[in-house]
Amino acid sequence: MNTPRESSCTVRGMAAADGKVRLVTRNLGLEAEGQTSLASDAKLPSALDLLVSAFVTDLLAGLQREAAREGVSLNDAELNVSAALDNPLVALGVIGETGSPALAELRGTLYVSGEADPGVLARLWQRVLERAPVYATLRRVSEIHIAFTHVT
Repeated sequence: MNTPRESSCTVRGMAAADGKVRLVTRNLGLEAEGQTSLASDAKLPSALDLLVSAFVTDLLAGLQREAAREGVSLNDAELNVSAALDNPLVALGVIGETGSPALAELRGTLYVSGEADPGVLARLWQRVLERAPVYATLRRVSEIHIAFTHVT
């Protein structure tokens, strides 16, 4: 049975000077700058940085939740993810470039160790992937490849 959709998240964004954006969600405030950036000395995350960060947070928080539900103690969990745009030059507004600025692929590795055998940890990870809202949304539009690596 479908239930009415309620808002799970509301964000207020305000344009600020120099291309910055002030964001407020619940009682939290943060700033971002630009849609995407290649600058290694950036002072603020870009929209793409925030999107990939939300993806990583979704999966790691989900893993912590599922482990706690099963009574499994995690010693450590780290997820490294790289995002690739279909054509980043289109996103940057380079004249004459064609294609799409869309997110084409997310690729990464999850490193996890815990007080359970690797099979149990892998089963928890599969449950995370079934229940993660950001992951479920992004996999509709992008290729996602995350390798699960058990670390002893």
